[in-house]
Amino acid sequence: MAKKNNIGKFEYITVLDYSDGQVYQYENLEHLKDGWNESDDDSESIEWYLTETCGHRLGDIEWMTHANPEIVTP
Repeated sequence: MAKKNNIGKFEYITVLDYSDGQVYQYENLEHLKDGWNESDDDSESIEWYLTETCGHRLGDIEWMTHANPEIVTP
């Protein structure tokens, strides 16, 4: 699912992968194809990274970008 992004505020990508029931978190975002373009919408670069580098299938995931690395569990 594509989300609007602004890399000036976001440093992490968190992925909920329905195919294995796991939550993944990525930093080191300089590995994105062409880096962050710092426009209002980096969805294409992020989705390339998640599929080509991390091995996720877009039909099986939801993802978001955020600044705080903490994952809160009940």
